[in-house]
Amino acid sequence: MKFACYADNKYKKFLMQKIAKSYCRSDVGIDCVKSGSFVVDVRTGGYGVFDESGKLVKSSLTYRGKTAQFIPKDTSCSEYMDCDAVYIGNVYAHFGHFLLEHLNRAWGIRHIKSKKLKYVLINNKNLAVKQWMIDFLKCLGIKEKDVLVLNKPMRFNNVFVPSQTLNIEAGWYASELKNVFDIMKSNVKSKNVYEKIYVSRAKLPKDMRVYGEEKIQRLFEKNGFVVVYPETMPLDQQIAVISRCKVLAGCAGTALHLSVMMDDGTRVIQLKRTKSLKDNGEIQYRLCKLRDQDFDVVSASVEEFKSVHGGVHAPQIIGFCDELIKFFDDNNFKYSSGDLVMPDRVLKQYRLQLDEFKKQNGNRFYIWFKKTFIKYVSCFVPGRVMRSRFRRFLREKM
Repeated sequence: MKFACYADNKYKKFLMQKIAKSYCRSDVGIDCVKSGSFVVDVRTGGYGVFDESGKLVKSSLTYRGKTAQFIPKDTSCSEYMDCDAVYIGNVYAHFGHFLLEHLNRAWGIRHIKSKKLKYVLINNKNLAVKQWMIDFLKCLGIKEKDVLVLNKPMRFNNVFVPSQTLNIEAGWYASELKNVFDIMKSNVKSKNVYEKIYVSRAKLPKDMRVYGEEKIQRLFEKNGFVVVYPETMPLDQQIAVISRCKVLAGCAGTALHLSVMMDDGTRVIQLKRTKSLKDNGEIQYRLCKLRDQDFDVVSASVEEFKSVHGGVHAPQIIGFCDELIKFFDDNNFKYSSGDLVMPDRVLKQYRLQLDEFKKQNGNRFYIWFKKTFIKYVSCFVPGRVMRSRFRRFLREKM
């Protein structure tokens, strides 16, 4: 794996510290729980797999950092289904997080033999099940009739619990994680094969787009990249096309995470779209490490108001900053001076959107004060459930 970072020294230091904490685990397996039950409590968001005696199966804990989910106090289960079940993951409304954090147990389905098997998604927050969630399972070779979305307790003959294979916050992953995506790409086909792909955000909803991207993607296109808009394609075609390319480029985000579908030894180019230190650079690095892919992270933000990666953020704009131009030069990109001129209309649109954001959210100091105040005050609220609800209430009212 070759790694290059085109950014200032502050970000390089920050990213290297994050990367240094990454490691690969080998202690994975599949627990088989006889007469096991899924216990789900949507009031608290708690869930877990329990054995016949009501004891928690520890491998059903899903860690994010050092913290796992809430565990229901009442583990009773009166409903029974006469079949086996395998714990796949949780219903989660974000495409990228669902892909990485809530499907990473699916590696185990190749190793489970059962004549009657249900594939369980736990819906511990009673969220709407999006079609793309089901489509992911179909790409795993799972029939929709065999998918069971649980928001209440249910007991089975046997419950299979494959190990968690990725913890984004803690920085660890297991090599078995690759199997999830290898299964998917083996189940999809496409007539279109492109060696170099740029995944664009330009056709996403307005609040998710990045100003200036279309100008930059045209330069990539000029240098042999095919521009793809993933959200305009069926999921199986997204996977089929991206999994067969050799070089994948684009702005930091979910679409670039589909690089886990690519072959080992390929290459990923990530454009950093915020000036904030905290982004998902270390996550993309780990995914590339898993696949032994070359990885370039390139600062491209020229924003006037520092945004954050993910969630509600100030509008973002990328442009031909020094770091991006150096990347182009080091990689023998062909371009003219006119290719590097950002249209005035793009800057105007960005500033209009930024003014609108400030009207709704306040200036930089107020945003910082609000975040700090909510974080400090909520510390005095006892219990994780109540604390989470209190934070949500304050965010809505302030």
